[in-house]
Amino acid sequence: MTTKQRKPRAKSPSKVGKGAAPHKAPKKNYFSTLMETPEGRELRRQWSTKPRKNGGRPAGVPDGYRKAEIEPIRAEAKRKAEKAVKIMAKEHNIEDDYAKEALQTAVEVMQVPGETRERLAAARLVLDFTKSRPASKSEVTIGKAEEFLASLLTEEDDEEQDGQTPQEGP
Repeated sequence: MTTKQRKPRAKSPSKVGKGAAPHKAPKKNYFSTLMETPEGRELRRQWSTKPRKNGGRPAGVPDGYRKAEIEPIRAEAKRKAEKAVKIMAKEHNIEDDYAKEALQTAVEVMQVPGETRERLAAARLVLDFTKSRPASKSEVTIGKAEEFLASLLTEEDDEEQDGQTPQEGP
């Protein structure tokens, strides 16, 4: 049995870029067509080498503020920091100018809105300058135990001096 070859299926012609539908034409990249001519290449080179202005917030301005908004807040914080550092320097006998300046900067950073991490680091620095760290629990318990033993020994010495001997257990 011989098979007859069938006629291939009829396909519709491509509609892309032809006829009454220009919106279906393939898109051409503007910059690739620009690079085809010497004038276009020169124009592209000028655009590429043109100095640009950096956008965004200036460095050091916290999120949610403009430079003009944060400047008076910083000036007020600086004034308060100077006053606080003068008081701290008197109370804690800080005479080094560099230490005073570092402490003033840390107090100022604490009072200005900004990154929480920076403010915590500044607070830690201020506390290190002004307050001593609390003793750990092991030192406290050892100290209490030593005091307890010393009090027992003094009580025992007092009893011996009174002429009494301490009672012995069973």
